[in-house]
Amino acid sequence: FIQEATSAPEVSFYDYIVIGGGTAGCPLAATLSARDAKVLVLERGGSPYTNTTKIRMENFISTLTDNSPNSISQSFISEDRVPGNRARVLGGGTVINVGFYSRAETLFLKEAGIHEALANESYEWVEKKIVYKPGAFQWQTAVRNGLLEVGVLPDNGFTYAHLNGTKTSGTIFDKNGNRHTAADLLEYANPTMIKVYLHAVVHKITFTT
Repeated sequence: FIQEATSAPEVSFYDYIVIGGGTAGCPLAATLSARDAKVLVLERGGSPYTNTTKIRMENFISTLTDNSPNSISQSFISEDRVPGNRARVLGGGTVINVGFYSRAETLFLKEAGIHEALANESYEWVEKKIVYKPGAFQWQTAVRNGLLEVGVLPDNGFTYAHLNGTKTSGTIFDKNGNRHTAADLLEYANPTMIKVYLHAVVHKITFTT
């Protein structure tokens, strides 16, 4: 159900149109389609599956800093003149970021009015597809030990929970160095109810009442 936008028909109808197949767009579209809604996703970038070597752990820096016209990373300067990079690919920021995963603080959920039980179900839904326990590499171990030595306590060990102190949390890189992105969450989608068009740029949205 993932195709180039050039293959799209001139006219088509959907229950929902999701503009941007990023970190939020992919799981939203998958959820809606699984509930038998007809969903269209329009993504301005390409697919992270075209060349999976670009999203492997050892190529993180080279992929992030590649600003060539067809790259999956795009440089920009914020309104306050801070340079940065943003994703131009299905899966959004999860395709180019460092891959750290942590659940939100319980207090944040309450203040935002988010149902905690539903949030926990959503965490588990995501974690089954794209989150892994990281290996204890040298620099990560050094950072953890340094935090503990200067008194950032307690040592919470490995946990996805948002806790005060020091912890080891999840990563979206598996033990073989393969990155798993929000695009992988489209595996939850009902393939008969969803269409994803790549290299699709939205120029205008018209609302009628």
